[in-house]
Amino acid sequence: MNHFFRKTISLVSAAALLLSMAGCGGLTLSQEERTELQEEEPEVIVGQSIGQELAPTYAADQIFSLNSVQSSSFNPYLTSSAWNKVVGMLVYESLVELDESFQAHPNLITAWETQDGYTWTFTVDTSRSFHDGGVMTAMDAAYSLELAMNYENGPYYTRFRHVRGVSTLDTERFEVTLDRANMRFYTLLDIPCIEYGFGFGDRPPGTGPYAFSKSGRYLARFSAHPDAAQMPLDTIHLKEYSAAVDILQAFEDSYIDLVINDPNGMSGLGYSSANIIKYVNTSSMHYLGYNASSFIFGQSIYRLMMTYAIDRASIVSELMTGAAVAASVPVSPQSPLYPADLAQELAYSPENLALAIETIGARDLDGDGTLELGGRAYTIDFIVCSDSAVKVAAARSITKTLQDAGFAVNLRELGYDEYLDALKKGNYDIYYAEVRLCADWDLSLLLGTGQALNYGNVRDTQLDTLLMDFLASPEETLPVAARALYDHIGRSGYITPVCFERTETLYHRGVLSGLSPTQDNIFYGMENWTVDIR
Repeated sequence: MNHFFRKTISLVSAAALLLSMAGCGGLTLSQEERTELQEEEPEVIVGQSIGQELAPTYAADQIFSLNSVQSSSFNPYLTSSAWNKVVGMLVYESLVELDESFQAHPNLITAWETQDGYTWTFTVDTSRSFHDGGVMTAMDAAYSLELAMNYENGPYYTRFRHVRGVSTLDTERFEVTLDRANMRFYTLLDIPCIEYGFGFGDRPPGTGPYAFSKSGRYLARFSAHPDAAQMPLDTIHLKEYSAAVDILQAFEDSYIDLVINDPNGMSGLGYSSANIIKYVNTSSMHYLGYNASSFIFGQSIYRLMMTYAIDRASIVSELMTGAAVAASVPVSPQSPLYPADLAQELAYSPENLALAIETIGARDLDGDGTLELGGRAYTIDFIVCSDSAVKVAAARSITKTLQDAGFAVNLRELGYDEYLDALKKGNYDIYYAEVRLCADWDLSLLLGTGQALNYGNVRDTQLDTLLMDFLASPEETLPVAARALYDHIGRSGYITPVCFERTETLYHRGVLSGLSPTQDNIFYGMENWTVDIR
Protein backbone atom coordinates (compact mmCIF):
# COMPACT_ATOMS: atom_id res chain seq x y z
CA MET A 1 0.00 0.00 0.00
CA ASN A 2 1.43 3.41 -0.90
CA HIS A 3 2.05 6.23 1.56
CA PHE A 4 -1.02 8.20 0.53
CA PHE A 5 -3.30 5.27 1.24
CA ARG A 6 -1.72 4.69 4.64
CA LYS A 7 -2.20 8.35 5.52
CA THR A 8 -5.80 8.30 4.33
CA ILE A 9 -6.68 5.20 6.31
CA SER A 10 -5.28 6.72 9.51
CA LEU A 11 -7.43 9.79 8.93
CA VAL A 12 -10.45 7.58 8.28
CA SER A 13 -9.90 5.81 11.61
CA ALA A 14 -9.54 9.13 13.40
CA ALA A 15 -12.74 10.39 11.83
CA ALA A 16 -14.54 7.21 12.89
CA LEU A 17 -13.42 7.73 16.49
CA LEU A 18 -14.71 11.29 16.48
CA LEU A 19 -18.01 10.17 15.00
CA SER A 20 -18.45 7.46 17.60
CA MET A 21 -18.07 10.11 20.31
CA ALA A 22 -20.55 12.54 18.72
CA GLY A 23 -24.21 12.66 19.69
CA CYS A 24 -27.16 12.29 17.31
CA GLY A 25 -29.52 14.90 18.66
CA GLY A 26 -32.43 16.61 16.92
CA LEU A 27 -31.99 18.99 14.02
CA THR A 28 -31.24 22.61 14.98
CA LEU A 29 -30.82 25.25 12.28
CA SER A 30 -29.09 28.59 12.51
CA GLN A 31 -30.84 31.64 11.07
CA GLU A 32 -28.42 31.59 8.14
CA GLU A 33 -29.26 27.94 7.43
CA ARG A 34 -32.98 28.64 7.71
CA THR A 35 -32.66 31.47 5.19
CA GLU A 36 -30.74 29.25 2.76
CA LEU A 37 -33.26 26.46 3.20
CA GLN A 38 -36.19 28.80 2.56
CA GLU A 39 -34.54 30.10 -0.60
CA GLU A 40 -33.88 26.59 -1.93
CA GLU A 41 -37.08 24.97 -0.68
CA PRO A 42 -39.90 27.45 0.00
CA GLU A 43 -42.43 24.88 1.29
CA VAL A 44 -40.64 24.28 4.58
CA ILE A 45 -43.01 23.59 7.47
CA VAL A 46 -42.48 22.44 11.04
CA GLY A 47 -43.26 18.79 11.69
CA GLN A 48 -45.46 17.78 14.62
CA SER A 49 -45.38 14.42 16.37
CA ILE A 50 -47.17 13.48 19.58
CA GLY A 51 -47.88 17.17 20.15
CA GLN A 52 -44.22 18.21 20.01
CA GLU A 53 -42.41 20.37 17.49
CA LEU A 54 -39.84 18.40 15.50
CA ALA A 55 -37.23 19.23 12.90
CA PRO A 56 -38.11 21.43 9.89
CA THR A 57 -39.88 19.25 7.33
CA TYR A 58 -41.99 19.68 4.22
CA ALA A 59 -45.52 19.44 2.94
CA ALA A 60 -46.22 15.72 3.06
CA ASP A 61 -48.41 15.63 -0.03
CA GLN A 62 -46.02 17.58 -2.27
CA ILE A 63 -42.58 16.01 -1.96
CA PHE A 64 -40.75 12.70 -1.57
CA SER A 65 -38.69 12.43 1.63
CA LEU A 66 -36.29 10.06 3.39
CA ASN A 67 -35.15 10.11 7.00
CA SER A 68 -31.56 11.04 7.82
CA VAL A 69 -29.23 11.96 10.67
CA GLN A 70 -27.69 15.27 9.66
CA SER A 71 -25.25 15.32 12.57
CA SER A 72 -23.74 12.00 11.46
CA SER A 73 -21.53 11.25 8.47
CA PHE A 74 -22.96 10.17 5.13
CA ASN A 75 -19.64 8.58 4.17
CA PRO A 76 -20.55 4.94 3.40
CA TYR A 77 -17.30 3.72 4.97
CA LEU A 78 -17.69 5.71 8.18
CA THR A 79 -21.35 6.19 9.02
CA SER A 80 -23.05 4.20 11.73
CA SER A 81 -26.50 5.54 10.81
CA ALA A 82 -28.76 3.08 8.99
CA TRP A 83 -30.77 6.04 7.67
CA ASN A 84 -27.69 7.70 6.18
CA LYS A 85 -26.68 4.40 4.60
CA VAL A 86 -30.03 4.35 2.81
CA VAL A 87 -29.48 7.91 1.56
CA GLY A 88 -26.00 6.85 0.46
CA MET A 89 -27.46 4.19 -1.82
CA LEU A 90 -28.66 7.03 -4.06
CA VAL A 91 -25.39 8.98 -3.90
CA TYR A 92 -22.74 6.25 -4.02
CA GLU A 93 -22.90 3.51 -6.63
CA SER A 94 -21.25 0.14 -6.14
CA LEU A 95 -18.39 -1.14 -8.28
CA VAL A 96 -20.46 -4.21 -9.16
CA GLU A 97 -24.13 -4.71 -8.43
CA LEU A 98 -25.87 -7.74 -6.90
CA ASP A 99 -29.41 -8.66 -7.89
CA GLU A 100 -32.06 -10.32 -5.73
CA SER A 101 -30.46 -13.75 -6.24
CA PHE A 102 -27.02 -12.41 -5.27
CA GLN A 103 -25.70 -12.64 -8.82
CA ALA A 104 -23.10 -9.98 -9.71
CA HIS A 105 -23.52 -7.62 -12.67
CA PRO A 106 -21.19 -4.95 -14.12
CA ASN A 107 -21.77 -1.44 -12.84
CA LEU A 108 -18.94 1.08 -12.39
CA ILE A 109 -16.70 -1.89 -13.12
CA THR A 110 -17.62 -2.99 -16.63
CA ALA A 111 -15.45 -6.10 -16.98
CA TRP A 112 -13.22 -8.47 -15.00
CA GLU A 113 -10.89 -11.30 -15.84
CA THR A 114 -8.60 -13.82 -14.17
CA GLN A 115 -6.70 -16.89 -15.26
CA ASP A 116 -6.12 -18.55 -11.90
CA GLY A 117 -8.33 -16.79 -9.31
CA TYR A 118 -5.25 -15.25 -7.68
CA THR A 119 -4.73 -12.21 -9.93
CA TRP A 120 -7.67 -10.16 -11.15
CA THR A 121 -7.86 -7.32 -13.67
CA PHE A 122 -10.84 -4.97 -13.52
CA THR A 123 -11.93 -2.39 -16.09
CA VAL A 124 -13.85 0.69 -14.97
CA ASP A 125 -16.25 2.98 -16.83
CA THR A 126 -14.23 6.15 -17.42
CA SER A 127 -17.20 7.85 -19.07
CA ARG A 128 -18.71 8.33 -15.60
CA SER A 129 -18.40 11.53 -13.56
CA PHE A 130 -18.40 12.36 -9.86
CA HIS A 131 -20.79 14.95 -8.49
CA ASP A 132 -18.01 17.55 -8.24
CA GLY A 133 -17.17 17.12 -11.93
CA GLY A 134 -14.23 14.76 -11.50
CA VAL A 135 -13.89 11.99 -14.09
CA MET A 136 -13.89 8.47 -12.74
CA THR A 137 -10.72 6.42 -13.30
CA ALA A 138 -9.28 3.15 -12.08
CA MET A 139 -7.60 5.10 -9.27
CA ASP A 140 -10.98 5.92 -7.73
CA ALA A 141 -12.10 2.29 -7.79
CA ALA A 142 -8.78 1.07 -6.35
CA TYR A 143 -8.95 3.79 -3.69
CA SER A 144 -12.45 2.69 -2.64
CA LEU A 145 -11.29 -0.91 -2.38
CA GLU A 146 -8.32 0.19 -0.24
CA LEU A 147 -10.72 1.99 2.11
CA ALA A 148 -13.00 -1.05 2.33
CA MET A 149 -10.19 -3.47 3.10
CA ASN A 150 -8.31 -1.29 5.60
CA TYR A 151 -11.00 0.36 7.69
CA GLU A 152 -11.18 -2.26 10.46
CA ASN A 153 -14.46 -1.05 11.96
CA GLY A 154 -16.17 -0.86 8.60
CA PRO A 155 -18.70 -3.27 7.08
CA TYR A 156 -16.36 -4.66 4.40
CA TYR A 157 -13.13 -5.32 6.25
CA THR A 158 -13.48 -9.08 6.76
CA ARG A 159 -14.45 -9.97 3.21
CA PHE A 160 -11.15 -8.60 1.88
CA ARG A 161 -8.86 -10.40 4.34
CA HIS A 162 -7.27 -12.38 1.49
CA VAL A 163 -6.36 -9.34 -0.63
CA ARG A 164 -2.60 -8.85 -0.75
CA GLY A 165 -2.26 -6.01 -3.22
CA VAL A 166 -4.19 -3.40 -5.19
CA SER A 167 -2.56 -1.39 -7.98
CA THR A 168 -3.66 0.67 -10.97
CA LEU A 169 -2.46 -0.41 -14.42
CA ASP A 170 -3.70 2.65 -16.34
CA THR A 171 -6.64 5.07 -16.18
CA GLU A 172 -9.14 2.30 -17.01
CA ARG A 173 -7.76 -0.80 -15.29
CA PHE A 174 -6.62 -1.89 -11.85
CA GLU A 175 -5.27 -5.18 -10.55
CA VAL A 176 -5.98 -7.11 -7.36
CA THR A 177 -3.86 -10.00 -6.06
CA LEU A 178 -5.07 -12.57 -3.53
CA ASP A 179 -3.28 -15.05 -1.30
CA ARG A 180 -5.74 -17.81 -2.25
CA ALA A 181 -7.68 -18.58 -5.40
CA ASN A 182 -11.24 -17.25 -5.53
CA MET A 183 -12.93 -17.44 -8.92
CA ARG A 184 -15.85 -15.38 -7.62
CA PHE A 185 -13.89 -12.57 -6.02
CA TYR A 186 -15.70 -10.10 -8.27
CA THR A 187 -18.94 -10.74 -6.33
CA LEU A 188 -17.32 -9.13 -3.28
CA LEU A 189 -16.97 -5.77 -5.03
CA ASP A 190 -20.50 -4.59 -4.36
CA ILE A 191 -18.89 -1.76 -2.38
CA PRO A 192 -19.58 1.98 -2.74
CA CYS A 193 -17.25 4.08 -4.88
CA ILE A 194 -16.10 7.50 -3.69
CA GLU A 195 -13.70 9.90 -5.35
CA TYR A 196 -9.97 9.52 -4.77
CA GLY A 197 -8.73 11.51 -1.78
CA PHE A 198 -12.12 12.05 -0.10
CA GLY A 199 -12.08 8.98 2.15
CA PHE A 200 -12.35 10.98 5.37
CA GLY A 201 -15.08 13.43 4.29
CA ASP A 202 -18.63 13.35 5.65
CA ARG A 203 -20.15 13.80 2.18
CA PRO A 204 -17.52 12.61 -0.31
CA PRO A 205 -18.39 12.92 -4.01
CA GLY A 206 -20.12 9.91 -5.53
CA THR A 207 -21.35 8.95 -9.00
CA GLY A 208 -24.94 8.03 -8.10
CA PRO A 209 -28.11 9.30 -9.77
CA TYR A 210 -28.60 11.86 -6.98
CA ALA A 211 -26.22 14.38 -5.38
CA PHE A 212 -26.34 16.40 -2.16
CA SER A 213 -27.65 19.95 -2.44
CA LYS A 214 -25.54 22.84 -1.15
CA SER A 215 -27.49 22.88 2.10
CA GLY A 216 -27.39 19.09 2.42
CA ARG A 217 -31.14 19.10 3.10
CA TYR A 218 -32.12 17.38 -0.11
CA LEU A 219 -30.78 15.31 -3.00
CA ALA A 220 -30.99 16.58 -6.55
CA ARG A 221 -31.06 14.53 -9.74
CA PHE A 222 -27.49 14.30 -11.12
CA SER A 223 -27.84 15.29 -14.75
CA ALA A 224 -24.56 13.65 -15.81
CA HIS A 225 -25.70 10.20 -14.67
CA PRO A 226 -26.47 7.89 -17.62
CA ASP A 227 -29.91 7.04 -16.18
CA ALA A 228 -30.76 10.61 -15.13
CA ALA A 229 -33.66 10.91 -17.57
CA GLN A 230 -35.23 7.71 -16.23
CA MET A 231 -35.05 8.70 -12.55
CA PRO A 232 -38.63 9.23 -11.30
CA LEU A 233 -37.88 12.21 -9.02
CA ASP A 234 -36.11 15.53 -9.51
CA THR A 235 -35.63 16.06 -5.78
CA ILE A 236 -35.52 13.83 -2.70
CA HIS A 237 -35.81 15.68 0.60
CA LEU A 238 -33.96 14.68 3.76
CA LYS A 239 -35.85 14.93 7.05
CA GLU A 240 -34.54 14.14 10.49
CA TYR A 241 -36.47 12.18 13.08
CA SER A 242 -34.49 10.52 15.86
CA ALA A 243 -36.79 8.88 18.43
CA ALA A 244 -38.49 5.65 17.36
CA VAL A 245 -41.96 7.03 18.15
CA ASP A 246 -41.27 10.09 15.98
CA ILE A 247 -40.01 7.98 13.08
CA LEU A 248 -43.12 5.81 13.25
CA GLN A 249 -45.42 8.81 13.41
CA ALA A 250 -43.60 10.66 10.62
CA PHE A 251 -43.89 7.66 8.33
CA GLU A 252 -47.54 7.05 9.16
CA ASP A 253 -48.25 10.76 8.50
CA SER A 254 -46.29 10.61 5.19
CA TYR A 255 -43.64 13.11 6.26
CA ILE A 256 -41.17 10.41 5.24
CA ASP A 257 -42.14 8.16 2.37
CA LEU A 258 -39.92 5.08 2.47
CA VAL A 259 -38.26 3.27 5.37
CA ILE A 260 -36.32 0.10 6.03
CA ASN A 261 -36.89 -2.23 8.96
CA ASP A 262 -35.29 -5.35 10.39
CA PRO A 263 -38.14 -7.11 12.20
CA ASN A 264 -35.73 -9.76 13.51
CA GLY A 265 -33.26 -7.22 14.90
CA MET A 266 -33.04 -5.49 18.24
CA SER A 267 -34.03 -2.14 16.70
CA GLY A 268 -36.97 -3.37 14.63
CA LEU A 269 -39.96 -0.99 14.66
CA GLY A 270 -43.62 -1.96 14.52
CA TYR A 271 -44.88 -0.15 11.44
CA SER A 272 -48.58 -0.25 10.58
CA SER A 273 -49.78 -3.12 8.43
CA ALA A 274 -51.65 -0.56 6.32
CA ASN A 275 -48.37 0.13 4.52
CA ILE A 276 -46.92 -1.94 1.71
CA ILE A 277 -44.13 -4.23 2.87
CA LYS A 278 -41.59 -5.47 0.35
CA TYR A 279 -39.44 -8.27 1.78
CA VAL A 280 -35.76 -8.16 0.87
CA ASN A 281 -33.72 -11.36 0.80
CA THR A 282 -30.44 -11.22 2.71
CA SER A 283 -27.38 -13.43 3.10
CA SER A 284 -27.72 -13.44 6.92
CA MET A 285 -27.98 -17.08 8.00
CA HIS A 286 -29.29 -18.41 11.32
CA TYR A 287 -27.72 -21.72 12.25
CA LEU A 288 -26.81 -24.15 15.03
CA GLY A 289 -23.17 -24.80 15.81
CA TYR A 290 -21.68 -27.54 17.95
CA ASN A 291 -18.78 -28.03 20.33
CA ALA A 292 -16.42 -30.56 18.74
CA SER A 293 -15.21 -31.47 22.24
CA SER A 294 -18.71 -32.27 23.50
CA PHE A 295 -19.29 -35.76 24.88
CA ILE A 296 -22.36 -36.05 22.66
CA PHE A 297 -22.07 -33.52 19.83
CA GLY A 298 -18.48 -34.32 19.12
CA GLN A 299 -20.04 -37.25 17.24
CA SER A 300 -21.43 -36.61 13.76
CA ILE A 301 -24.41 -38.95 14.22
CA TYR A 302 -25.78 -36.72 17.00
CA ARG A 303 -25.17 -33.57 14.99
CA LEU A 304 -26.93 -34.99 11.94
CA MET A 305 -29.92 -35.84 14.12
CA MET A 306 -30.40 -32.13 14.84
CA THR A 307 -31.33 -31.21 11.26
CA TYR A 308 -34.54 -33.22 11.67
CA ALA A 309 -35.37 -31.50 14.99
CA ILE A 310 -35.74 -27.96 13.57
CA ASP A 311 -39.23 -27.06 12.38
CA ARG A 312 -37.91 -24.34 10.11
CA ALA A 313 -41.24 -23.58 8.46
CA SER A 314 -42.93 -22.89 11.80
CA ILE A 315 -40.00 -20.81 13.06
CA VAL A 316 -40.11 -18.67 9.91
CA SER A 317 -43.91 -18.27 9.71
CA GLU A 318 -44.84 -18.07 13.40
CA LEU A 319 -41.80 -16.62 15.17
CA MET A 320 -40.35 -14.47 12.38
CA THR A 321 -43.74 -13.65 10.81
CA GLY A 322 -42.41 -14.43 7.35
CA ALA A 323 -39.31 -12.22 7.63
CA ALA A 324 -37.03 -15.14 6.76
CA VAL A 325 -36.86 -18.09 4.42
CA ALA A 326 -36.22 -21.62 5.68
CA ALA A 327 -32.97 -23.27 4.63
CA SER A 328 -31.34 -26.55 5.59
CA VAL A 329 -28.22 -25.99 3.44
CA PRO A 330 -25.75 -23.09 4.06
CA VAL A 331 -26.53 -21.05 0.95
CA SER A 332 -29.52 -18.82 0.28
CA PRO A 333 -32.49 -20.55 -1.41
CA GLN A 334 -32.45 -17.59 -3.83
CA SER A 335 -29.00 -18.60 -5.08
CA PRO A 336 -28.72 -20.86 -8.15
CA LEU A 337 -26.35 -22.96 -6.04
CA TYR A 338 -29.07 -24.01 -3.59
CA PRO A 339 -29.56 -27.80 -3.91
CA ALA A 340 -33.29 -28.29 -3.40
CA ASP A 341 -33.10 -32.08 -3.32
CA LEU A 342 -30.40 -32.13 -0.63
CA ALA A 343 -32.28 -29.47 1.32
CA GLN A 344 -35.35 -31.70 1.33
CA GLU A 345 -33.32 -34.65 2.62
CA LEU A 346 -32.11 -32.51 5.55
CA ALA A 347 -35.46 -30.87 6.32
CA TYR A 348 -37.48 -31.16 9.54
CA SER A 349 -38.94 -34.62 9.94
CA PRO A 350 -40.40 -36.16 13.13
CA GLU A 351 -40.11 -39.57 11.47
CA ASN A 352 -36.42 -39.14 10.64
CA LEU A 353 -35.81 -37.69 14.12
CA ALA A 354 -37.33 -40.80 15.71
CA LEU A 355 -35.24 -43.02 13.42
CA ALA A 356 -32.10 -41.08 14.31
CA ILE A 357 -32.82 -41.44 18.03
CA GLU A 358 -33.16 -45.17 17.55
CA THR A 359 -29.96 -45.30 15.50
CA ILE A 360 -27.86 -43.52 18.15
CA GLY A 361 -29.15 -45.96 20.75
CA ALA A 362 -30.76 -43.38 23.03
CA ARG A 363 -32.89 -45.21 25.61
CA ASP A 364 -34.82 -44.40 28.75
CA LEU A 365 -32.96 -46.92 30.87
CA ASP A 366 -34.24 -45.86 34.29
CA GLY A 367 -37.86 -45.15 33.36
CA ASP A 368 -37.77 -41.47 34.34
CA GLY A 369 -39.08 -40.32 30.95
CA THR A 370 -35.72 -38.94 29.81
CA LEU A 371 -33.39 -40.58 27.31
CA GLU A 372 -29.93 -41.64 28.39
CA LEU A 373 -27.18 -40.79 25.90
CA GLY A 374 -24.10 -42.96 25.53
CA GLY A 375 -25.46 -45.14 28.31
CA ARG A 376 -25.71 -42.35 30.86
CA ALA A 377 -27.92 -39.45 31.90
CA TYR A 378 -26.94 -36.35 29.98
CA THR A 379 -28.36 -32.84 29.80
CA ILE A 380 -27.71 -30.99 26.54
CA ASP A 381 -26.28 -27.53 27.21
CA PHE A 382 -27.80 -25.15 24.64
CA ILE A 383 -26.88 -21.43 24.56
CA VAL A 384 -28.41 -18.46 22.76
CA CYS A 385 -27.82 -14.71 22.96
CA SER A 386 -30.67 -13.09 24.89
CA ASP A 387 -30.23 -9.76 23.06
CA SER A 388 -32.34 -11.12 20.18
CA ALA A 389 -35.93 -12.04 21.03
CA VAL A 390 -36.31 -13.85 17.71
CA LYS A 391 -33.25 -16.04 18.26
CA VAL A 392 -34.40 -16.84 21.79
CA ALA A 393 -37.84 -17.84 20.49
CA ALA A 394 -36.28 -20.05 17.81
CA ALA A 395 -33.97 -21.70 20.36
CA ARG A 396 -36.93 -22.33 22.65
CA SER A 397 -38.82 -23.96 19.77
CA ILE A 398 -35.91 -26.29 19.04
CA THR A 399 -35.51 -27.03 22.75
CA LYS A 400 -39.18 -28.02 23.02
CA THR A 401 -38.88 -30.40 20.05
CA LEU A 402 -35.91 -32.11 21.69
CA GLN A 403 -37.60 -32.29 25.08
CA ASP A 404 -40.77 -33.71 23.52
CA ALA A 405 -38.55 -36.38 21.94
CA GLY A 406 -37.23 -37.30 25.39
CA PHE A 407 -33.95 -35.37 25.66
CA ALA A 408 -32.93 -33.40 28.72
CA VAL A 409 -32.03 -29.89 27.53
CA ASN A 410 -30.92 -26.83 29.47
CA LEU A 411 -31.35 -23.70 27.36
CA ARG A 412 -29.23 -20.84 28.68
CA GLU A 413 -30.27 -17.38 27.45
CA LEU A 414 -27.12 -15.32 27.93
CA GLY A 415 -26.31 -11.64 27.56
CA TYR A 416 -24.00 -10.84 24.65
CA ASP A 417 -20.73 -10.71 26.60
CA GLU A 418 -21.55 -13.87 28.56
CA TYR A 419 -22.65 -15.61 25.36
CA LEU A 420 -19.44 -14.70 23.55
CA ASP A 421 -17.36 -15.78 26.52
CA ALA A 422 -19.10 -19.19 26.57
CA LEU A 423 -18.44 -19.59 22.83
CA LYS A 424 -14.75 -18.78 23.18
CA LYS A 425 -14.30 -21.10 26.17
CA GLY A 426 -16.30 -23.97 24.65
CA ASN A 427 -18.75 -23.89 27.53
CA TYR A 428 -21.73 -25.41 25.68
CA ASP A 429 -22.89 -28.34 23.56
CA ILE A 430 -24.98 -26.38 21.01
CA TYR A 431 -25.15 -22.68 20.19
CA TYR A 432 -27.65 -20.66 18.15
CA ALA A 433 -26.05 -17.94 16.02
CA GLU A 434 -26.29 -15.69 12.97
CA VAL A 435 -23.68 -14.87 10.35
CA ARG A 436 -23.82 -12.65 7.27
CA LEU A 437 -22.28 -14.45 4.33
CA CYS A 438 -20.89 -12.78 1.21
CA ALA A 439 -22.10 -13.37 -2.32
CA ASP A 440 -19.25 -15.80 -3.05
CA TRP A 441 -20.85 -18.01 -0.33
CA ASP A 442 -17.48 -18.63 1.30
CA LEU A 443 -17.89 -20.67 4.51
CA SER A 444 -14.21 -20.93 5.40
CA LEU A 445 -14.35 -18.27 8.13
CA LEU A 446 -17.10 -20.31 9.79
CA LEU A 447 -15.80 -23.85 9.26
CA GLY A 448 -12.14 -23.63 8.21
CA THR A 449 -9.55 -24.97 10.65
CA GLY A 450 -8.44 -22.23 13.05
CA GLN A 451 -10.71 -19.55 11.56
CA ALA A 452 -12.20 -16.70 13.61
CA LEU A 453 -15.84 -17.83 13.60
CA ASN A 454 -15.09 -21.53 13.98
CA TYR A 455 -16.20 -21.52 17.60
CA GLY A 456 -16.89 -25.26 17.59
CA ASN A 457 -13.20 -25.91 16.76
CA VAL A 458 -14.00 -27.95 13.65
CA ARG A 459 -10.84 -29.62 12.32
CA ASP A 460 -11.44 -31.51 9.11
CA THR A 461 -8.77 -31.52 6.39
CA GLN A 462 -11.22 -32.91 3.83
CA LEU A 463 -13.59 -30.03 4.57
CA ASP A 464 -10.72 -27.52 4.28
CA THR A 465 -9.94 -28.94 0.83
CA LEU A 466 -13.59 -28.80 -0.26
CA LEU A 467 -13.85 -25.17 0.90
CA MET A 468 -10.80 -24.23 -1.15
CA ASP A 469 -11.97 -26.25 -4.18
CA PHE A 470 -15.34 -24.51 -4.05
CA LEU A 471 -13.79 -21.05 -4.25
CA ALA A 472 -11.25 -22.07 -6.89
CA SER A 473 -13.84 -23.66 -9.20
CA PRO A 474 -14.64 -21.88 -12.47
CA GLU A 475 -18.29 -21.42 -13.41
CA GLU A 476 -18.50 -24.61 -15.47
CA THR A 477 -17.48 -26.87 -12.56
CA LEU A 478 -18.93 -24.78 -9.73
CA PRO A 479 -22.21 -26.74 -9.33
CA VAL A 480 -20.23 -29.96 -8.84
CA ALA A 481 -17.87 -28.37 -6.30
CA ALA A 482 -20.79 -26.77 -4.46
CA ARG A 483 -22.69 -30.05 -4.26
CA ALA A 484 -19.62 -31.89 -2.92
CA LEU A 485 -19.16 -29.21 -0.24
CA TYR A 486 -22.80 -29.16 0.85
CA ASP A 487 -23.00 -32.97 0.87
CA HIS A 488 -19.99 -33.12 3.20
CA ILE A 489 -21.37 -30.45 5.52
CA GLY A 490 -24.74 -32.21 5.54
CA ARG A 491 -23.21 -35.58 6.42
CA SER A 492 -20.87 -34.20 9.06
CA GLY A 493 -23.38 -31.78 10.56
CA TYR A 494 -20.74 -29.28 11.69
CA ILE A 495 -23.41 -26.61 11.43
CA THR A 496 -27.16 -26.92 10.95
CA PRO A 497 -28.73 -24.07 8.97
CA VAL A 498 -32.12 -22.76 10.12
CA CYS A 499 -33.04 -19.88 7.80
CA PHE A 500 -31.92 -16.77 5.95
CA GLU A 501 -33.33 -13.48 7.20
CA ARG A 502 -35.39 -11.05 5.15
CA THR A 503 -35.57 -7.34 5.91
CA GLU A 504 -38.44 -5.01 5.07
CA THR A 505 -38.77 -2.02 2.76
CA LEU A 506 -41.99 -0.17 3.57
CA TYR A 507 -43.81 2.50 1.58
CA HIS A 508 -47.28 4.01 1.21
CA ARG A 509 -50.04 2.65 -0.97
CA GLY A 510 -50.62 4.68 -4.09
CA VAL A 511 -47.35 6.58 -3.78
CA LEU A 512 -44.76 4.10 -5.05
CA SER A 513 -44.82 1.05 -7.28
CA GLY A 514 -42.33 -1.01 -9.25
CA LEU A 515 -39.83 -1.47 -6.40
CA SER A 516 -37.36 -4.38 -6.55
CA PRO A 517 -35.05 -3.74 -3.56
CA THR A 518 -31.94 -5.81 -2.87
CA GLN A 519 -29.93 -6.37 0.29
CA ASP A 520 -27.42 -3.61 -0.49
CA ASN A 521 -29.53 -1.27 -2.61
CA ILE A 522 -33.21 -0.69 -1.89
CA PHE A 523 -33.26 1.61 -4.94
CA TYR A 524 -32.19 -1.18 -7.30
CA GLY A 525 -33.98 -0.65 -10.62
CA MET A 526 -35.28 2.77 -9.52
CA GLU A 527 -35.63 3.81 -13.17
CA ASN A 528 -38.62 1.44 -13.25
CA TRP A 529 -40.42 3.09 -10.32
CA THR A 530 -43.72 4.88 -10.64
CA VAL A 531 -44.09 7.74 -8.14
CA ASP A 532 -47.23 9.73 -7.37
CA ILE A 533 -46.66 12.31 -4.61
CA ARG A 534 -49.48 14.65 -5.63
